[in-house]
Formats: sequence, C-alpha cells, structure tokens
Amino acid sequence: MSRVAVRRYTAADRAAVLAIFDSNLPEYFGAGDRAWLEETLDEPDGPAFVVTVDGDPAAFGGYELWDHYNKALLYWGMAGRAWHGAGLGRLLLFARLFDIACHAAPPTRYVTVDTSDLVAPFFRRHGFAITRVWPEGYRSGMTMHELHYDLVATTPAALAEERDAALAAAEAAVARR
Repeated sequence: MSRVAVRRYTAADRAAVLAIFDSNLPEYFGAGDRAWLEETLDEPDGPAFVVTVDGDPAAFGGYELWDHYNKALLYWGMAGRAWHGAGLGRLLLFARLFDIACHAAPPTRYVTVDTSDLVAPFFRRHGFAITRVWPEGYRSGMTMHELHYDLVATTPAALAEERDAALAAAEAAVARR
C-alpha cells in the first residue's frame, strides 16, 4: 500500500494545514500570512490539495483560475518542515499542473506563482520562468518573485509522467526516513 497520496483538501484537514504553515515560519512565510491562509481554507478560490503520508496531511496547495486572463495562479504550496527534502513539494506541484491542464474550465495556457527568494529556485528547476522580481514585494518585507509556466509547452501525458515520477521519488524518500 502506498504511503504517499495526493487528494482534495477537506475542512477536516484545516488544523493539519495550519500546523504545516506554522512549521515553515519565519523563513518561508510572514507571521501575518496566517490569517490569509485561514481565509483561503475557509473559502478556497479554487481546487486545493493535500499530499498525505500515511493518511496525514504533510503538504498543501491549490490553484485558482482567473476568468479574464488566460492563466491560473498557484496558491500556498507548502510541505511541513519535517518533510522538506522528501519530494512532496514536487509531487504537489505536478499534481496541480496536471489538474489544471486536464480540468481548468475554461482551459488556460499559463500557470503563475509568486514566491520568495528561498522558493523561486524550486519553481525554476521545474520549468517556470521568472517574469519579475519585486524587492519588498510582500508586506513582510520579503522579495517577491513572479514566475510562469506555459502549458502549451507540454501535454497532460507529460505532466502525468512528471507527477508519477514525483510520487515514486517521494515514496522512496519517505521509506528511507
């Protein structure tokens, strides 16, 4: 039986997701971001997912579609500190990209994300291009990196392969812990 899985977020996951967030303070988020996450959990702007390990949420993230633009925006995207380096973030990323490619209504071309100095290299390694860098772009004072991914440059089948490879790598990493 698989120890790692991706599934839709449910309200029962709320406390676990907040604990994931708290485990990433202060390096990855500003303390003021918690209220924003709580709002997102109470009223998501689009599909949200958790990556579970042995049934317990270990990573969280979602996306929203922008009606007037040809893009989706990834939101949150975080793994609990205890799971950093286990590949859960990569799995979550490709699960979301695959979902956007297959289920976005209306279909969309671009996927965007804004993130910090610490996380921007992760997205660049996985095919995102930097659009803009905003010094002190977050109210917390952190620099904001805006990045985008062009879905036209890939296929749902290729994204499924990336997702499946990420799942296999995460399974192997979790088994070594």
